[in-house]
Amino acid sequence: MSGRLYRRLPLRTLLTKTLSPVSTRPIHHTSHLLSSSSPEPSPQKHNFQAETRQLLDIVAKSLYSEREVFLRELISNAADALEKLRYTQLKGDEIDDPSATLHIECSLSESLNSITIEDNGIGMTKEELIANLGTIARSGSREFIKSAGDGGGDASNIIGQFGVGFYSAFMVGGHVTVLTRSAKPGSTGYVWNSNGEDGYDIQEAAGLSRGTRIIIQLKEDALEFVKKDRVREVLRKHSNFVGFPIYLDGVQVNTIEPLWTRKPSEIADEEHAELYQSLSGRKDNPMYTMQFSVETPVSIKCVLYVPQFMPQLDIANLTNFGISLYCRKVMVQAQSPKLLPEWLMFLHGVVDSEDIPLNLSRELLQESVVISKIKSVITGKMIAYLNRQAKRDPEKYEQFYREFGRFLRIGIVTTESQTEKEDLAKLLRFESSKEEKGVLVSLDQYIERAPEGQKQVYYLSAPSRDMAMESPYFETLQENDLEVLFAYNKEDDVVLYQLGNFKDRKLCTAESANVKPADKPDKPGVEKLEKQEGNKLASWFRDSLGRENVKEVKMSDRQHSQPAVVTVENLTTLRRYLEMTPPEQKEANYKYLLSDKVVLELNPSHPIIRQLSSLKESNPEVAGLVAAQLFDNALMNADLVHDPRRMVGRINQILKAVTDVKE
Repeated sequence: MSGRLYRRLPLRTLLTKTLSPVSTRPIHHTSHLLSSSSPEPSPQKHNFQAETRQLLDIVAKSLYSEREVFLRELISNAADALEKLRYTQLKGDEIDDPSATLHIECSLSESLNSITIEDNGIGMTKEELIANLGTIARSGSREFIKSAGDGGGDASNIIGQFGVGFYSAFMVGGHVTVLTRSAKPGSTGYVWNSNGEDGYDIQEAAGLSRGTRIIIQLKEDALEFVKKDRVREVLRKHSNFVGFPIYLDGVQVNTIEPLWTRKPSEIADEEHAELYQSLSGRKDNPMYTMQFSVETPVSIKCVLYVPQFMPQLDIANLTNFGISLYCRKVMVQAQSPKLLPEWLMFLHGVVDSEDIPLNLSRELLQESVVISKIKSVITGKMIAYLNRQAKRDPEKYEQFYREFGRFLRIGIVTTESQTEKEDLAKLLRFESSKEEKGVLVSLDQYIERAPEGQKQVYYLSAPSRDMAMESPYFETLQENDLEVLFAYNKEDDVVLYQLGNFKDRKLCTAESANVKPADKPDKPGVEKLEKQEGNKLASWFRDSLGRENVKEVKMSDRQHSQPAVVTVENLTTLRRYLEMTPPEQKEANYKYLLSDKVVLELNPSHPIIRQLSSLKESNPEVAGLVAAQLFDNALMNADLVHDPRRMVGRINQILKAVTDVKE
């Protein structure tokens, strides 16, 4: 039925058609909205303000991102009306039917394609009806709070401060009817009708009880909102924590309590588990639960949950994670991506802020200054919370770290604040050369037990502890009794490089550590090349390799068991650069980096190096093969080999030479 035809129906017919599908749980004393002897006064025609048509278009098309929020808005207005009534009672003012239980009813009629939202709250007089529904961007709640502020009392629980919420009904409705009567004793009831285009009609209606009923005749493209399952889904999504019972065709839908509004000490673990499972859709209980409230720099109440584990599929797809944004227990956005930094997207939870307007679209939320403040508060609180948990129960924290350590690394790499990087770095854990296998230590622990005067934190990237302990770069540090952290995860290499410093200590890779050998006497019987002979060999070595393939070759005492190692400034960056280089550019870039960055250090006391000094004279061809292989071996130890297949031919030539195989 079109809006125009609907408006021309007689009042009694209109009420019979729109109110006949009353819910199975009617508002108190509203089962008959008109008495049999009710007069039928003529409707009074009213025009919207000049800008109303334009503002209606804004509401319907751009202010809200999704049409389903009309239901959120109307439920919020209903809760608002109930809160006003409760406040009025607290002041001692007389009202109709003071013993009635406050609640909200939503009823559906598939035969009439209508949805009805009803409350037994404060209701409206004719003047309030014109003021609040006849003028967009005027908020009855705003006027009420101002009045309450002038007269004293606490009216802070009113959520309908948004002015345009009622008109969201026209996003889905071709015609809207409002029946209302003020809670003031002796008030007259009224019916308000509009199709959202031609102004509105108001006329008196006898037999109405206290409260407001809104009936929406749905448009053809909005008939999904007459389906019970769809409406239940929307109610639970947006209004599950409204502070009054909400019934859908007689069945209460909001049964989970908004725990974040209660004191943490009053909440049982079972209650948190129920809320966590409701928010996350998971069956496990949370590993950690953090609840807090702050008033500055933004007013928020928050409860956050860390899952027991992170499914592998969810690491790449974080759409099932994140926390939902509420305003006074009414949802503004589910799993809002802007409330958390990327590294905290494994959390589930709720943040409720009085400073967020309900009518912010998803696009406007992304640019909101308040959202940025909320994000900053949550980030700081969670970092501090995890640090406390790590000290309180290290074993449980290690379980968390195994599951979610990757996210902490992402946080260090992506945040621009060095302070935040270092706060996050306190949460990192590594095996150490000073501890048994499997024992994890923090950067703080490393610094606490470092020798006085040590200004570096040494770490070594390796696939396993055995390979780290066998690394030539570990030897000198070990002989100097310096602790080394072992980073087994490739991401750790980048993270520690990005971190750079921690508590005024420089983070230094074992490969680039400039540590002199321990001051120990040479072992008896160990020979080494004289300085002049060593320098001569180094010069030959560079010529043999090709000066375009290595920056420098020199003698060094930094290692003892290996004949040669390479040292590279910013080795981590070099490794990652080579990994990210496109295949067609990799060969050229590899050669450039070798010639510009790589220094080869020869061990003058190693038997191979000493033998090579004479071999280059007696058999220069084999000496050249050995030199090239020693260089590649050193590059391999530094994880810098571009293509190991090129070694195969050379190794066969060396084997042929040492076995004296004849062609």
